[in-house]
Amino acid sequence: MKLLVVGCGSIGRRHARNARKLGLDVVLCDISQERLHELSAEIGAVGVFTDYQLAARESGADAALIATPSHLHVAPASAMLAAGMHVMMEKPLCPSIAEAKALKHLVVESKRIFMMAHTFRFRAEWQAIKRLLDTQPVGRVFSAEFMGGWYLPDWHFREDYRQEYAAQRRQGGGVMLTSMSHFFDVVSWFFGEIQGVVGAKMRLSPLDIDVDDAVMCSVRTEGGVAVTLCEDFLARCPRRTFRVNGEHGYLEADFNRKSLRLWDARAKRYLPGADPAKEQEGLFRILEDGVGYDPEPDVLPLEYSGNDAYLAEMEHFAALVDRNCMEPELGIDAGIKVLEAIGSAGIVDWTNTGTN
Repeated sequence: MKLLVVGCGSIGRRHARNARKLGLDVVLCDISQERLHELSAEIGAVGVFTDYQLAARESGADAALIATPSHLHVAPASAMLAAGMHVMMEKPLCPSIAEAKALKHLVVESKRIFMMAHTFRFRAEWQAIKRLLDTQPVGRVFSAEFMGGWYLPDWHFREDYRQEYAAQRRQGGGVMLTSMSHFFDVVSWFFGEIQGVVGAKMRLSPLDIDVDDAVMCSVRTEGGVAVTLCEDFLARCPRRTFRVNGEHGYLEADFNRKSLRLWDARAKRYLPGADPAKEQEGLFRILEDGVGYDPEPDVLPLEYSGNDAYLAEMEHFAALVDRNCMEPELGIDAGIKVLEAIGSAGIVDWTNTGTN
């Protein structure tokens, strides 16, 4: 299989390297001659282009990976589909739902494979949490909470953060499009289709950006699960935790500590006098004569993915192309559903109020 990588920034370079590791022939396309020269020399690309339209006509690629800034996704993807290529698209699909639906029409007409690069579905830690949740360790799930944050200038520290697409509105940046697109997809994957979203995106910091640097929102799914999502570009020490609350207890993942904590009332809750040995341990009690609780959860290790998630994602796409097999859960509709959640009327835009 020959893969055309359109956009050779950080994520495009990663995908190109992984494609070569999998034995694919790689063609590169980028507006920067310097990037093309460096990456081509590193991976042994079989061709380079600075014009995506020319690449669509002359590269001879079977498939394309679109890794341009999100506001430039649709045009090259359309050209590749018209040229008969299968397409893997970096998230988010694009900033505009109207553009996304127009692209869907081309995908349907082309009868080509189209796969969203929703990488979290290939990350070992999220897969482990999903497998555990499928066993219903806390019974029926009522709610979930994701808390995350990282410092934008540290993201690609060798580059000026102000030039990153994530820092620029015109390029489809901001926390909502850059980061939350992952988590809206995870919510659908874990708990079912999103039915409603309320919340706010805002700009709180003195960072030299014109986009939201913090998002707080609540989501309700068709299964009745309420999910709180908070993410920002402000956390000087990166943080990422995910907690699921259910009828029997909670499951909490701490990605920094690579641990899963499981607390089950069926094993950690004690009626007065029911277990004399436990009584000697000094259980936590809400009321003096009430039920006793052992508040310490069981701790399980949590594998954390690095490049292996992106490698698995590329391998999955190559397999879909090889089998000429669509996968609806990762198709263009998955990208459109994320955009619909992001563009929900329930999201208030506070990016231009109270800015430092």
